[in-house]
Amino acid sequence: MNSLAIALNMLRRSLFQRKGLLMYLVIPAAAVSLIITVLGKQSEHRADIAYLNLDQGALGTQVVQELSALPDYRLTLAASEADLKNDVIKQKVTGAFIIPADLSEKLLAGGTLPQLDMYQLNSNESTITFKISLEGILSRYQDTIALYSKQGLTETDLRERTLQTISQIQKYQVSPIITDLDLYTNPNMHIVIGLMLIFMMGLMNNTVSLVMEDRRLRTLARTYTAPVRAFEIVAGNFLGSFVVGTLQVLVILFITRYVAGYEYGLPFISHFVILEFFLLASMGIASAVASMVKNATNMNVINALVVTPTCMLGGCFWPISLMPEWMQKLANFVPQKWALDAIERMSAGEPLSQLWMNMGVLALFGLILMSIGSAILNPAESEAG
Repeated sequence: MNSLAIALNMLRRSLFQRKGLLMYLVIPAAAVSLIITVLGKQSEHRADIAYLNLDQGALGTQVVQELSALPDYRLTLAASEADLKNDVIKQKVTGAFIIPADLSEKLLAGGTLPQLDMYQLNSNESTITFKISLEGILSRYQDTIALYSKQGLTETDLRERTLQTISQIQKYQVSPIITDLDLYTNPNMHIVIGLMLIFMMGLMNNTVSLVMEDRRLRTLARTYTAPVRAFEIVAGNFLGSFVVGTLQVLVILFITRYVAGYEYGLPFISHFVILEFFLLASMGIASAVASMVKNATNMNVINALVVTPTCMLGGCFWPISLMPEWMQKLANFVPQKWALDAIERMSAGEPLSQLWMNMGVLALFGLILMSIGSAILNPAESEAG
């Protein structure tokens, strides 16, 4: 009961006031939602692709028509091979390709799939997906020709039946079956979750600062002189901070999901549970830092020296796979890495029950660091000048 009374007192001081409600709930949720609206939405753009069709037959033209119908690319005809290469070098186009003169002849002869020359300055998502689309079209033409070749058609009939089938495909009268299980994740979700974790750590530090204020005003020292066990005092303060953080997580998730309309691709309950375990780890870090700070004015400086480096190391700003190997090993010692790893695995289809190791490590972070903070915290110690 004593712990509940202390927790309710912290809630009264933090949330049950207009200033506290704005600082702990409204402003953080609005800030995170604004960031997600600006950075989190997937941008839609068309990649400019230059081409040169040297094919003497009809299949080269069919390839160009089918690629032009795709919504992700804008094809432009180059005057010559030199102009095509020049456009790529000057970055006027994302990539370019050349259809060889014997494309139709090789495909109709039933030979191996011809290789098309492609030009690009660097490999990116647009050029890779374009290459996959181009190879898919040629492979489909090859399969169609192979199917008709088994019927013993003459070369003239084979050519006519192939072109007729391809023409019907482009008219959507005959369509290939494409299986898309939507097993891809939002490419912008990593930065969105990373920013959310940064906000959570900053907000938790603000909550723990109430304990520092009690120590500065000697309220904490007077509390320890009351007929209340030290364990109940510590548990009450931690419980109050945890409830405030939980409300922050709920409000942020609700606004970003149902007001801002951001699609995480994750179940709400599973997402909430992982963030709750990270909240516990954040409380541990904040309490350990607060117990070692002797002056409240230094809290923001120390937070910047703790929160920012650990977020960088944990992958909140960029994928951990891009860092050197020794930094990837160090990332195992910060909770952000385990929270992001759990969310990425969930977005790939893993259920919450298979993430017990991530949740266990986050819980250990919180319990160990909170125990250290409780042991170091001296309620009778006055604030340093």
